[in-house]
Amino acid sequence: MHVEKITTPDLSTLDYRIALVGNPNVGKSVLFGLFTGKYVTVSNYPGTTVEVTRGMYAGSNDTIEVVDTPGANSLISLSEDERVARDILLRDGEKKVIQIIDSKNIHRGLLITTQLAEMGLPISIGLNMWDETLDRGMSINTDKLQKILGVTLTKTIATQKYGIGALRNSINSVKVPKISIDYGKAIEDAITQLEALLPENITVKKRALAIMLLSYDEDLEETLDVDDETLVKIHAVRDGVQNEYGHPLSYVITKIRSDYVNDLLKGIVSYREHEATAGAVSRNLFFFFFMPLFTFFAGYKVMDLLMFLVTGYLDPSEQTAWILRLAGGGVSVGCYSYHLFSREYKSKRKITNILGTLTMHPAFAWPMLIVILWAIYKIVGQFGAGDCVDFVESKLFGSAVEQSGGFNFKAFIPFTNIEYVFTHVNFQGINYYLGLLCQKFMSPDNFFFELFLGEEAGLIQVGVTYSIAIILPIVGFFFISFGLMEDSGYLPRLAVMLNRFFKIIGLNGKAVLPMVLGLGCDTMATMTTRILDTKKERVISTLLLALVVPCSAQLGVIAGILGSVSGVHMAIYFVAIFSQMLLIGYLSSKVLKGTGSDFLMEMPPFRRPKIANILMKTYYRTKWFLKEAVPLFVLGTLVLFILTKLGILTYIQRACEPVVKHFLGLPVETTQGFILGFLRRDYAVVSIFKALEKDAGNMVIDPNQLIVSLVVITLFVPCLANFFVMIKERGAKTAFLMIAFILPFAFLIGGILRYILQFIKL
Repeated sequence: MHVEKITTPDLSTLDYRIALVGNPNVGKSVLFGLFTGKYVTVSNYPGTTVEVTRGMYAGSNDTIEVVDTPGANSLISLSEDERVARDILLRDGEKKVIQIIDSKNIHRGLLITTQLAEMGLPISIGLNMWDETLDRGMSINTDKLQKILGVTLTKTIATQKYGIGALRNSINSVKVPKISIDYGKAIEDAITQLEALLPENITVKKRALAIMLLSYDEDLEETLDVDDETLVKIHAVRDGVQNEYGHPLSYVITKIRSDYVNDLLKGIVSYREHEATAGAVSRNLFFFFFMPLFTFFAGYKVMDLLMFLVTGYLDPSEQTAWILRLAGGGVSVGCYSYHLFSREYKSKRKITNILGTLTMHPAFAWPMLIVILWAIYKIVGQFGAGDCVDFVESKLFGSAVEQSGGFNFKAFIPFTNIEYVFTHVNFQGINYYLGLLCQKFMSPDNFFFELFLGEEAGLIQVGVTYSIAIILPIVGFFFISFGLMEDSGYLPRLAVMLNRFFKIIGLNGKAVLPMVLGLGCDTMATMTTRILDTKKERVISTLLLALVVPCSAQLGVIAGILGSVSGVHMAIYFVAIFSQMLLIGYLSSKVLKGTGSDFLMEMPPFRRPKIANILMKTYYRTKWFLKEAVPLFVLGTLVLFILTKLGILTYIQRACEPVVKHFLGLPVETTQGFILGFLRRDYAVVSIFKALEKDAGNMVIDPNQLIVSLVVITLFVPCLANFFVMIKERGAKTAFLMIAFILPFAFLIGGILRYILQFIKL
């Protein structure tokens, strides 16, 4: 959607507003563009960093404003996005609501419908992505559902403009949904008491606000016009009813809502088994070829990893190691075969159901996870962060003062060294030609040439080039991989599988989303921490992302370097990083004030991903990230340029030299690598590795020094782009406090590890 900023019209002349409401990624923004055209206003909602898009409704004689609310999974304010969505519904005057629901995830959407009904807001519903629903063999009796709810339901495919006219017409027939949920005597009595305490000047039904207050919506308390005495009474009512339940009230209320929606959908949603079940040929091919091959590969790789880890103490012959790997694959296939014939194949279950079961199976889930992470590393870490980044950065953009040498169009045969060069392209890089143009007016030593095209911190040479060269390959490929996990239904299963672990560090299974995204780019992952329910969880996840989660560019280089050391040293590296994740997460959960949230997640069916849907999500997510991250990357480069010109970086380097040399036991030259980590984490790793090579001379690099340096640079401060995002998401005070902790902590752990390695004489 093309966005242009214009002067906001006089809101006093509006006939009414239309609020687009829905879960994240349901197509609201696409529908907003179809409703308003291109003339819209984008601005932060007052008092927040959340952007809200507004525009005038096109094709009507009335003066109607359309508001695209942030995607929310609940109208109970547990995140900033949800708070903004709720406040728009509470405050922005007379309005009609169009709720957009992802029809294939209708249960999740109807949870919000129940809250809109409790508010007493007139709505119509658009069941978007209807084509995907049909593709997955899912049937929804919309006539019956429409009769039950008492509101207009419209089937839409926003990307194809299907059903848009009917959805626009439904604005004239909005109604309050006929939904009434009984929360039980104790909660209903508390609702009645809270309704009596709430002020009269409220634009929605008091019942909705009472339920929000019982769900511990602390932000709502701040916005209500009540005195301290009334607030004490509200807390007393809430605490009184909380004593009646063993779980938090927010969980109890959400569970009752979820059960109500489940009952409502009985007889409404069905699945056409004949469309979802594979034929005999494909079924047998899946069971007797692909799955045995996959399980053999998983067992082989797991045994290969185990063999690598013990090579420090055992040195089996090549033949013995090969036999052990084959044995690992054979055991894996044997377990699969037993499971297949004892349970799955005899029951004639669908292939997707089988895969869904295996992803949660105690024996198969973890090997599958290892293989999936390995595949993501190969695609994102090696191909995206390696080959693609090198090509885009060195060949397409290049240097402003040196020729790139051009590049070849070539083809190669997989698993061989045979390649064929079609032609050579004599393109020297965008920055080189731009540098030639600038040198007609100024020398490379000129201040403005260094500001924009300088090799160390030029806004174009470093800021724009690095951001695009990193973002497009890494983020693009990662979003594709992430989309496959999300669209297939694997990501929610991963969240459930890791929920118990995340509880140890003060989080829940939802945190798997930013943590997995962090393996692609920490900057992007930090932005997504807003999906977590509480401030405490968002702070912990942001800290862990900045501290222990390496991005794919850095991880790719680290993985390549670790391949040169023994399995024991590799294990030491991962144990050191993982232990710090557990330690800092656990301590943070105990030190930080606030409570965690309950883990409640809808488990979608495991299904075949739709490529068109994945590509569309990848496009919009990459576009969003470019919009958010590139300006921050350029700003970070400008800060680095200023620090370089003022000599502050040189001063920092000299100040750190004693710590690096005497406490960490590393060459002084590695200090420059740590400083470089502020800009490029992968470049920092390479710089440190080269410094260790130079220090070793003709000798082999000391593996202890290598492991210490890799641990420190992994724990070291995040890049400038991520730091600015931390400021944006968590505030300047919190971001600087995190940096103030991370910097000395990384050196402390590195020094302790050095002395431990010396003590055990590795």
